[in-house]
Amino acid sequence: MARFQILSLIGGGIRGAFVTAYLAELEQKLGRPLSDCFDLIAGTSTGGIIAAGLASGRSAEEMNNFYRDYGKQIFSPRSKYKAKGLMRFVFPIANKIFNWKTGGDLATAFRANFCPFALEEAFESAFRGKTLKDVNHTRLILPTLNLTDGEPHVFRSRHLPKAVHDQDVKIAEAVIASTAAPTYFPHRRINGKDYVDGGLWANDPSLLSFAEAIRIQHFEKHHNGDTDHQYNSMDYEIDDIHLLSIGTGKAESSLAPPGADAGLLYWAPRVADVMGTAQTQGVHLPLKFLLGDNYMHVNFKMDELWPLSATEYIPDLFRIGKERADENYDRIKEHFFDHERKQFTPFTSTHEEITLEEFGFH
Repeated sequence: MARFQILSLIGGGIRGAFVTAYLAELEQKLGRPLSDCFDLIAGTSTGGIIAAGLASGRSAEEMNNFYRDYGKQIFSPRSKYKAKGLMRFVFPIANKIFNWKTGGDLATAFRANFCPFALEEAFESAFRGKTLKDVNHTRLILPTLNLTDGEPHVFRSRHLPKAVHDQDVKIAEAVIASTAAPTYFPHRRINGKDYVDGGLWANDPSLLSFAEAIRIQHFEKHHNGDTDHQYNSMDYEIDDIHLLSIGTGKAESSLAPPGADAGLLYWAPRVADVMGTAQTQGVHLPLKFLLGDNYMHVNFKMDELWPLSATEYIPDLFRIGKERADENYDRIKEHFFDHERKQFTPFTSTHEEITLEEFGFH
């Protein structure tokens, strides 16, 4: 099998500004679109925004400007919560106690924390009504969680059979679903089903994208005429898969729950960050085992965990991203930038005779 390169972009809220600055600096040094070097781009949550832009043909610099222009707008606070009925008298006192215990606002117990309209406006401006059918620069995957069916769902460009069912979904809609982190943003309804942030199961989409590469190679082999071939992951040379993963910060500090026990008041404002960080760390070992030196992960250290919505750190994130790119450009170039992706042929509904189950899709 030919060399296959993957760019995997991890979730992390506004800390995605580090990713855009890092990629924009690499691209500036490279002198051509960075997405030309990757056969598949995967992104979760904030990484999904960037991945969708790159896979649609936007430059890394354009995505960096998107975070510069819309970062604060995406995390726009909502109007003050107004309790109704008897809660009007109870809420102010309860809110003070909640704030004292958690540092948060009790209004988040009743609604998402940030304005969904600003988020939608930003993405509609970026993707201008285009659908997943229009993603043809390179392959794209965006993990989400389908709440209606109770299962993970991956929005894709048209490179595999499963993508046919989502081809008319707007890119902006898929990205909003991929970034709809519970408590931060409302869930997103698409074609009668409700979706939330894929970070709940794949905050680091690297393992998912590795599996996708195997499926792509199997499908292309089958589709090219080897109709007797049966699915077997050992048919493929894993050494031909190369994966670059970009993180959104690693905190040096650790949590210290109070006393011998901790409940909702302690965990509510922290659980999303803990889950995301743990998932990211949990994929490194198997990927390093599977891919060896063909797997590279880039990240930066934080003295303390910067919240997903901490827009005041955007200038620092831009600076750190540029510095990291300056530090390791030569290493990244040696491993990834000599490759040039091949144009993929979009899958169409005329190929329905190939069953989804045969390829491990459900």
